Amino acid sequence: MTSSTKTGDTGGNFLKRLIVRKIILLFFILSLLLVLSELSIRADNKIVLHCADVQSSGYPTVEGLLYMSRLIAEQTEGRIKIAVYPNGALGPEDSIIDMVRHGVLDMGRVSLSQFVKINPNLEVLLLPYVFKDDSQKWKVLEGPIGNNLLEGLSKSNLMGLCFYEAGYRSFYNSKRPIFAPEDLQGLKIRVQPSPIMIEMIDFLGASAVPIDFNEVYPALRAKAVDGAENNLPSFLSMGHYKAARYFSFDRHSSIPEIVFISKKTWNRLAPSDQEIIKRCAKESVLYQRKLWAQYENASYLKLQHEGCKFNEVDIEAFKQRFKPFYRMYASKYMSIIDQINQIN
Repeated sequence: MTSSTKTGDTGGNFLKRLIVRKIILLFFILSLLLVLSELSIRADNKIVLHCADVQSSGYPTVEGLLYMSRLIAEQTEGRIKIAVYPNGALGPEDSIIDMVRHGVLDMGRVSLSQFVKINPNLEVLLLPYVFKDDSQKWKVLEGPIGNNLLEGLSKSNLMGLCFYEAGYRSFYNSKRPIFAPEDLQGLKIRVQPSPIMIEMIDFLGASAVPIDFNEVYPALRAKAVDGAENNLPSFLSMGHYKAARYFSFDRHSSIPEIVFISKKTWNRLAPSDQEIIKRCAKESVLYQRKLWAQYENASYLKLQHEGCKFNEVDIEAFKQRFKPFYRMYASKYMSIIDQINQIN
């Protein structure tokens, strides 16, 4: 047990340390990006695109980006490469979006939830139980609905290239197993910094704590939060299971990732190179989805070995509990929801 835990280092001290870390990280990122901007222009006319991901090395989204980079290098005979920076090395997801928007960074992979301010229509995919199953989800994402949602990023100097798999999000915490919605009451649950995610948790009677993804583990250790909601691979790869042993499979949402590129970078590329990048991004999706399924199964076995406590929940009870919440938001996006429901 650390001294900070012994002295009751909960919300206040944790947030103070978080602010200091953010300031230090900002200076580091700015210095690093100055170096990257120099590296992008090569004397031999080769192009290096810099791409950020907050997930750890070996995670399916990172591996998907690396696979895309290999495809692009092969199809341009080494003329274009993508340098991938995992582990949140270039900052949290909201910072990655801002840097790509302003052309300071070329590319990124970020959760769809972080783009809602840019394209409010994306919010519909954050609704609980919006997809019937995986088959319907990918027909939506790779069809006209998904293409239109990606195109909606263009007004903010971004080009959406493709969606990546992120599995199903469920609740986990350090206190108790969750079997029904009322079991969440009184718990402090970390959520993605998104209004609809905050409201969703509050609607269930828990207290939503919006903090960046890379701050979840220290927040769990400092008891600033009791739990969070995410997929199994993230639960494992970020070490959350060490501080929150109860994982309950309510599968309330499946929020995809978005791979995107700066329009400033895009417009500097030749049309033929743009086509190669779009094609390779799409090709990387199948690879990433296959890797995700393998990684998810391996994560479950590893977490079982580590002594985590898993339980199924009364999903129908969650769906019923969410009905008023769903109706409240569905009225804003009835046209898109109707289109989704028509896809089997």
